[in-house]
Amino acid sequence: MPFRWILVLGWLAAIAVPARSQPLYEGALGTLPSEQEWLFFAARGLAEQRHTGSATRLLTSADNLESAGYARQTPGPLNRNPGFNVALRLRLNTESHSRPDRAGFSLIVLAEDRWGIELGFWTNLVFAQSADPLFTHAEEASFNPTTQFNEFVLSLTGTNYTLFANRLPLLSGPVRDYTAFTGFPDVYETPDFIFLGDNTTSASADVEIAEVALVLAPVLHARGPDRLEWEGVPGQTYTVQGSPGWGPWTIEAHVHSTSTAFSYTHVTTTTGLYFLRVAHP
Repeated sequence: MPFRWILVLGWLAAIAVPARSQPLYEGALGTLPSEQEWLFFAARGLAEQRHTGSATRLLTSADNLESAGYARQTPGPLNRNPGFNVALRLRLNTESHSRPDRAGFSLIVLAEDRWGIELGFWTNLVFAQSADPLFTHAEEASFNPTTQFNEFVLSLTGTNYTLFANRLPLLSGPVRDYTAFTGFPDVYETPDFIFLGDNTTSASADVEIAEVALVLAPVLHARGPDRLEWEGVPGQTYTVQGSPGWGPWTIEAHVHSTSTAFSYTHVTTTTGLYFLRVAHP
């Protein structure tokens, strides 16, 4: 699991990277992404966007030739070492495509060095776009994103990415360099970049986007021998794992908070060293 930070209870303070994590889009605020620092783009002007009360609904199904979506650069650099997570809550209602390597809804995340991943979502699977040959169907995993709002977390760590769906790993592979693309608009030259939407004239979709958040490593604080506190992203769920000595890691708790304050208290049942670590998801 990516993004692990270790705390040795009673011996060492936590080791972590200062957090710059934050919500990037909150549908509960009742506004569109373009009113929350995202750029909205519609190539033919046929896309429909509207707020449902808790999410933004984007429809490009009027014409397969339409491409539309939301893009932005992140408020700070996205460093693949030690890594970062982009968390989303969304539902893909419908999707159609006329080519096997295109999708009506795509997610693009590029780190500060412009390496990253583009994922395409169908109603029955998620797949990665290859960089060689450019933008062809690469690794895939079966998943149905139409039945409910799903929590996706895209984790980029080092040279690899992992996509989690509802806290379970779904798809993984190498990050890619798409800068060989020479078309317009060429977003693949943009560092610290996120795109959500339909970026092809060969597919269409109806998608509802409720939340987007950037999640970096939190700073952990030991409050006494058995209490752990950290500042996190409101609305996110972090996983606390424990290990006696150098034994195997087991999940102790899933910690959720609607504020930036997160905490966990460990019930001591053994003597000697005990390790805790916090991960997202």
